[in-house]
Amino acid sequence: MKISTSSANQQQTPKINKRPQLALDAAFKRTGSGVEIYIERHGHGKKSVEGSQLKVHYEGWLAEDYKMFDSSRTKRRPFEFELGKGTVIAGWDIALKDVRQGTKMQIKIPAKLAYGSQGVSSMGIPQNADLIFKVEVLKVCLLYTSAAADERSSVDLGGRRII
Repeated sequence: MKISTSSANQQQTPKINKRPQLALDAAFKRTGSGVEIYIERHGHGKKSVEGSQLKVHYEGWLAEDYKMFDSSRTKRRPFEFELGKGTVIAGWDIALKDVRQGTKMQIKIPAKLAYGSQGVSSMGIPQNADLIFKVEVLKVCLLYTSAAADERSSVDLGGRRII
């Protein structure tokens, strides 16, 4: 025998986004650009510089209501990019410069250094949205220009350069 339930009993409560576990606001350090950074764990590997190839895991939330809009962990695939080349939002280029491999951090990015007045509707990021990220730097690869690489790999032996 099936028992039917009335529609009144089936009302859904509005979904409340779970707030990510974040440091207290006072623990964040504000950069001159307005990006706020909290280091959960300092890394001990290579230090990133402009042009470094970074491999990271990240989770991103809207600061307003803590709605998660993206996560490399959910996709089970780290994200890779070249630092300082404009391939990611400006807030990431600022926050991830001079960070060591192995670092875990939290980043608060104002809208002007994220997606600004455009937002990204396909990801659920509205216009002028401040964003919060948790980032773990898995790998830092230092990339050199060919001239810099030549200079580093050559040895001067009595006026002769060995490459």
